[in-house]
Amino acid sequence: MQTIAVPYDFSEYAEAALDFAVQVSKKSQAKIKLIHVIEYPLATTFNVTGEIESDDPMDKIFTLELIKKTNEKLNTILSQFENTVAIDKVVLMGNAYDGITDQLEEIKADLIVMGTKGATGLKELLVGSNTEKIVRNADCPVLAIHEKCDIGTIKNVVFPSDLDGTHSKVLDTFKYYQELFDAKIHLVWVDTPHNSVNADLAKERLEILAQKNDLKNYEVHISKAFHPEEGILTFGWQIKADMIAMSTHSHKGLIHLLVGSVAEDVVNHSKVPVWTCTIK
Repeated sequence: MQTIAVPYDFSEYAEAALDFAVQVSKKSQAKIKLIHVIEYPLATTFNVTGEIESDDPMDKIFTLELIKKTNEKLNTILSQFENTVAIDKVVLMGNAYDGITDQLEEIKADLIVMGTKGATGLKELLVGSNTEKIVRNADCPVLAIHEKCDIGTIKNVVFPSDLDGTHSKVLDTFKYYQELFDAKIHLVWVDTPHNSVNADLAKERLEILAQKNDLKNYEVHISKAFHPEEGILTFGWQIKADMIAMSTHSHKGLIHLLVGSVAEDVVNHSKVPVWTCTIK
């Protein structure tokens, strides 16, 4: 792992994400790129050369001052990690999600660590969070952080599988993080009323998945629930899991509206860090 991207908005959730990214950086020697997007309501743009396009002189002065103050605040934050990790920043203006995704494409991050407070109710249905959208679209693993977490406490990780074999590549990718955290993987299949696989066969398939990926330090489990996300979260609570790791199908457009995403639901409602990676 070479580069960790951290979208940052000065919130407590973003602080938790940066804190965790620094811990990962110290163990992996990866550099951190802090991304801050100033969401500005007026028709003003800030490009990478630092030029401001505006017909109103006062608007231009205000924007330049806003950029200056933002850089000063970020420099103060970065100074805390001087001589401990390799970290730098980029400041953009515009839509937060668009700015973050543009930067992610440019820096080719190996991991994205994002703070999130989740989303519930109507907001979850209609809008969701920036973290949720990045989980759906990112080309690299995303680690969603809800509160400050000591990397040394991550010892039990839930990894759900639907037994169809599509999770194998993602599980193999997570082995790097398992070693980084020195954690046990709990492979779990959620038995819902819509499934036709019995528990013994499910455990057998989980064992095959583990052996295929040469897993060490793991257990296999069955969790019963009406919905997959419910089973994942409940099982994680039962074993006092420190993290959930799972794959996402990255559905977009109409199919996403119709079938949703178990991974995004888990990110929205989990109290522990959630690591996700697209099967694509």
